[in-house]
Amino acid sequence: MDKDQAKFILGSFRPDGADAGDADFTDALALVAGDRELGDWLAHEREFDAAFSAALGSVVVPENLREQILGAVAGDRGDFPQADDACDAAMIGAVASIQPPPGLRTQLLAALRHSDAVESVGAKVVRPIWKRLAVPLAAAAGVALAFLVTRGPEPEKVAGNGLLAVDVVRAGFIRTYESPIFSLDVKQDNHRDLFAYLRDNSLPCPCDLPPGLEQVRGIGCRELLIDGKRGSLICFDEQENGVVHLIVFNREDVSGEVPDASRPLLAQHGDWATASWADEDDFMMLIGHTSPEKLARIF
Repeated sequence: MDKDQAKFILGSFRPDGADAGDADFTDALALVAGDRELGDWLAHEREFDAAFSAALGSVVVPENLREQILGAVAGDRGDFPQADDACDAAMIGAVASIQPPPGLRTQLLAALRHSDAVESVGAKVVRPIWKRLAVPLAAAAGVALAFLVTRGPEPEKVAGNGLLAVDVVRAGFIRTYESPIFSLDVKQDNHRDLFAYLRDNSLPCPCDLPPGLEQVRGIGCRELLIDGKRGSLICFDEQENGVVHLIVFNREDVSGEVPDASRPLLAQHGDWATASWADEDDFMMLIGHTSPEKLARIF
């Protein structure tokens, strides 16, 4: 082993000395013991790594950072990411539509806990060096997997009647909106133009907007297809709540009792707040990264 090989291996040596007993570092550490220049290099590297680790650990991540990032992206006047071609759109859309089976997250976590029950040094698990070097590659795959795993099982439709449950409407919107290929059919801030597009395409269109949305600039609209039912999605840039989305389906396509607009059904589902109501013709849901209390003020 020469110095360059030793430096490459010792580049992943943890500054707290937790890897001192790791056989993967034995030859490199033996070379350090007999080479003062290499020893000085390792001491400097550990000092730098320790300072960097301490600095990184001192950063406080705002609790609402995720919501701020998503809001900033969605609020960019509908400028959503696009696939390069039809083949990419079909592939990404197919992957995004995959739903994990019930219990998958629990099974994966149990498997990870079992895998971590290996020999450890102090509180830190000793892993072969090739596993530590592979972390950046695994992280990329982990991001895609986490998108599915953290979501948990999707709610089921009401059995036997072929209609959409309210929770299925919410979950279907989130799945569509968070897809990498989400886009709007029309980008326009004028409500009349958006409603005209929906009517021209035989899509559900609200007769009346909640009072708090009547003077709010639109972003755009599109068809929202959930379990074979055609609905509409209209996006607004609301001052207090940021980007909010109005979902409209024919009343006959959605099951369950839903109140009218004078007393909408308010709920919180993770980062999303919803307000649901219905009239004789339409079922509507207003959804956004906000709180039910703030959504209620729109009515």
